[in-house]
Amino acid sequence: MISQISVSSLVIFLINFLTLGFYYSFYRFHFYRFTESFLQYTAFAFSFFSAGVAIGLQAGLLQFNPNGGPIWNAFFLSSFVEEFAKLLGIYLFFRKNQDEFTVTDGIFYGLVLGGGFGFVENILYFINTGLWSQVLRSITALPIHMMNGGIIGAYLMMFLFHKNPIFKWGKLTFGFSVCVAIHGFYNLSLSQEINLLFALPICILSLFFLLELTIAKSRILVPGHILKLMNMTMEQYEILSRHNRHEGWIQNIQKHISTDGIRLLQYPNLRHTILTVFFLVPGVFSVYFLYDYPHLISQKFPDLAIQDYFALFFIYPIILSLMFFFAGVLNPYFFRDRMLAVPLFSSVDLHTKDSEENSAIFHIQANMFYLPTSQVYPENTKVKFDLWIGLDCFVGLSGTILWCKENEEGNCGAMCQLDQIPFRFLFKWHYVRFRQNFKNLFLRRVMV
Repeated sequence: MISQISVSSLVIFLINFLTLGFYYSFYRFHFYRFTESFLQYTAFAFSFFSAGVAIGLQAGLLQFNPNGGPIWNAFFLSSFVEEFAKLLGIYLFFRKNQDEFTVTDGIFYGLVLGGGFGFVENILYFINTGLWSQVLRSITALPIHMMNGGIIGAYLMMFLFHKNPIFKWGKLTFGFSVCVAIHGFYNLSLSQEINLLFALPICILSLFFLLELTIAKSRILVPGHILKLMNMTMEQYEILSRHNRHEGWIQNIQKHISTDGIRLLQYPNLRHTILTVFFLVPGVFSVYFLYDYPHLISQKFPDLAIQDYFALFFIYPIILSLMFFFAGVLNPYFFRDRMLAVPLFSSVDLHTKDSEENSAIFHIQANMFYLPTSQVYPENTKVKFDLWIGLDCFVGLSGTILWCKENEEGNCGAMCQLDQIPFRFLFKWHYVRFRQNFKNLFLRRVMV
């Protein structure tokens, strides 16, 4: 039995194991250093469950459509089914005790489950198409599965914490769709022999930077049990936080306090800088070696194609060096405390049966916003809103005051929800905001 196991199979198994350990260590020490071993083992066990679900679904789809084209096979049979299987596994992992976790927990345990899924898939789907091709697939497909797991884990936790269906399904659909699209493009590049030197950096680095952005933003979000203590949903917390950022900007301007020191990017630490150089130097050296000693490469590795050589020994090390350099450079406090030069606001006329008042909103998301009020309104008060942007007015928008509270300073504020999403208002809002921020960018440069 042992004699039937080829040396290439053992090599592929070892490479997959080392790749899994490398990326696990990268994210374990990059942003999530305190974990419970039991939860990690449980998440890894759920990866086997997800792999079984994916195999079962793929077998059923092959019976239904055995001769699918490359687009069907890459984006639906493989990408959609596998990401759905991971989503199901992560959901079952978190669903019972979701309030005890944070979005950061969803990212890390999603990474563990995704890494285990990629490891199992690479072993089960090993096809003897050449050792170097399998090595390339192993060290690229596994991190894609792993990072997809982290992204899906983050957006699933947002789905569980949100209560408004628009926010719940909008967040989950966005995260899931991005993972399916990038995974499908990777599959298509392998099956259709799209230039890997073009496809690999796009797939891996796009997922990496999206995950980095998600990690940075997750650090300023609170867990479910804190939201319950605050009697607030995640979408309400995000909207209120955005409002407080705008109010903080106004207070800082009045007190002549600058927030320019809160930058988007931080300097990489010494360990990441050393590892960046460690991977960058061999990648550059491999190009020099290819041009000066191509005969040695062909002699030592006769089965290694030029494209695979570039992908393995140049593109992949460069990707790793970029990952180590940019890991953790996004400053999470920028998303909490930093404001652009001039925030956009909209004037609001609030009408109830007994009163009318004028206020302003700094941010509207979908059909929800927060605005200061002169009094405390009862919960679920039905109101009419007139929203202004410049000279444009959107009159008579019906909505509800979900809750209204008074803070320690005696100021009142209300969380409001419109009955329907004002798409025309949202389009105008984002257009004016983009134009104003674009102007602020150049104004700031001129003033500096």
